[in-house]
Amino acid sequence: MKKLVSICLIGALMASLVGCAKTGEKQDKYILQISTVLNETDPLYVALTDVFEKQVEEKTNGAIDVQLYSGGQLGTDEDVLEQALVGSGVGVITEAGRLSNYVYDFGVLLAPYIASDYEEAQKLFETDTYNDLCGQLEDKGFHILSFNYYQGERELFTKKPVSEPSDLSGQRIRSSGAQVVTDTLEAMGANTNVLAWSESYQALQQKVIDGVEVHLSAAVGSSIQEVTDYLSFTGHQQLLTALVISEKWFQNLPEEYQKIVTEASYEAGVAGSEAVIEKNDEYLQTLIDGGIEVVDCDVDAFKQACEVVYDELGYTEIKAKLDKELGR
Repeated sequence: MKKLVSICLIGALMASLVGCAKTGEKQDKYILQISTVLNETDPLYVALTDVFEKQVEEKTNGAIDVQLYSGGQLGTDEDVLEQALVGSGVGVITEAGRLSNYVYDFGVLLAPYIASDYEEAQKLFETDTYNDLCGQLEDKGFHILSFNYYQGERELFTKKPVSEPSDLSGQRIRSSGAQVVTDTLEAMGANTNVLAWSESYQALQQKVIDGVEVHLSAAVGSSIQEVTDYLSFTGHQQLLTALVISEKWFQNLPEEYQKIVTEASYEAGVAGSEAVIEKNDEYLQTLIDGGIEVVDCDVDAFKQACEVVYDELGYTEIKAKLDKELGR
């Protein structure tokens, strides 16, 4: 598998660099390989296929060849981001926590209870503060096509019932490794284990961890109901994700193509997000039918417990800016 991933990434790099004599000079062919850990039935993946890939290829008359890879076939998000840094024609659907490894303040967009729902979360990405962060990320070598791929609220799936923070004491909950995720879970009362999402099912099965925090669509996609027993609707994060590509690769595109990929990404995000929201009841029923029990949860207690995260991560000032821009 590692050899296959390496070949794919090297191929993407070579394809993206061939003929790039001048920034913005039109070539006969561009290849953009998009990676995601989502499976092929996930609404966001379907939107990438039916909207992004289709629009880009049609509107560029096939000049941009979009290649989608599900289930993390191109490697971890970090692997793909590192390839994007050197100008490779790759992109990834990823979240603010991972982007905070490059521009620290991006992590505030994934901080606990920074937004109460999808509509409020969307407004975060219309602020001057967000646009400033995008500029900093471009300076690092990345380009966000759009940050509107909504995957849902993050909830707790555990082997023991969790209704308040004290119930998490001693429980080992999987973290993606992003500092904002780890600190949030620990503020909520948990111990954390950093694992790739692809390893979570087996880790739950083997009792390496006691639970995960994840949105409903991903829980269903990974059959988490088979290895956990309880669902607590903590809603501690609104997971909006971004389609991130190489700034160097993007700037090499003719201006007309830049506009096409940007608009297609936004429209795919809208379509996928609406489908996720529409299917949430279906996802929940699938989980319940699979044996999951929904626990009454004291959300206010979790909110209060998480207030320390902003001070711990140094996000107090930037949160105040966002609150002012949003009129809160």
